[in-house]
Amino acid sequence: MPSPRPQQPTRFAIQKARGKGWKTLEVGEELAHAKARFDRMVGVNPRAYFRLIQLDYNADSGYEGMEFNWTLIELYDPTQGGPTQGGRVRPAPKPAAAPGRKPGSKRKAVEPVALPLRIYLAVILIGTLAGGLVYLHFAGGR
Repeated sequence: MPSPRPQQPTRFAIQKARGKGWKTLEVGEELAHAKARFDRMVGVNPRAYFRLIQLDYNADSGYEGMEFNWTLIELYDPTQGGPTQGGRVRPAPKPAAAPGRKPGSKRKAVEPVALPLRIYLAVILIGTLAGGLVYLHFAGGR
């Protein structure tokens, strides 16, 4: 008969959104400390998504202490203006289709963007001038 696994304490993790996933920043065993650190991280970077989750040891797992069940305690969504207690944040509704387009069309609206042509032209002219001076210095000055 296998020996029962030792009981693991409940842990709390602070995670930050990275791409399509979440990166764990800190894991602690006290909720008050984790909540204070969560508030500090939100204060330092208020434009990022953060979540505070509770990690419960999954005793039924075959990975021996490496698998946890998690519960959302708090989610900070910068677009919603503040933290949300528990549950999930619903995504914003999709915008209605532009007039004259079918609702299911895949073509996206094209927004005109001004190109910085003056900067490009200045860089090309400075590079050409510098190249010409270097050529005259090394090849033509003998």
